Amino acid sequence: FFSFLGRMPSFVSATLFALAACPAAGVRVSRPALAHVRASSVPQSRREAVRGAALAAAAALVGASAPAFAEKSKGYMTMDEYNKLKAREAKDQRLYGQFEALRTRASQTSEFNKLAESGDFSKLSELSRGWEATIRKELLEAAAKELEGEAKQKGQDINKLVLADLKGIDKLAKAGAGDEVPAASASLRQHVLDFVALEPQRLQDTFGVGDL
Repeated sequence: FFSFLGRMPSFVSATLFALAACPAAGVRVSRPALAHVRASSVPQSRREAVRGAALAAAAALVGASAPAFAEKSKGYMTMDEYNKLKAREAKDQRLYGQFEALRTRASQTSEFNKLAESGDFSKLSELSRGWEATIRKELLEAAAKELEGEAKQKGQDINKLVLADLKGIDKLAKAGAGDEVPAASASLRQHVLDFVALEPQRLQDTFGVGDL
């Protein structure tokens, strides 16, 4: 190869030698390129030899730059990236459902008042404990764990307030203090709505139904 370079014009020889000697820079002379040079090693004129070598050098440079360009402008998604995206979508959809359920439950706190007015304190106590085990723990507390940053801390604080509200209602039920239940249920409703206000905007943007 080097004896062949010695018979070529000096600037072409230098170009190909530099290309062949710089693999660390990501530039390599491909076998086809060298084959092209060898095929033109017996040209009809000096001008044809120069032209053939120049074309081979250009082909080598283009071939070397293509992978780097493809890497920067990757137009596809790897399987790992796809799986992570789908997992995030499923997680967000579940979180959206939890916030929607809490929004609905906030409007149902009036049930506490109805039971207190009817004097059915055993049902009132049962309802407060049911809220604590399901709505608070399975919806609100679970959703709070999925929040991020400042919203996460606020959600955890509200979760504690809701727990206190429910324990307070249960205590009122056991004491038969029906007159104090409306205020307690109003506090519970407000705290649930405060938590619903922490819903990430991306959930509404993705899953919410806009005005028709």
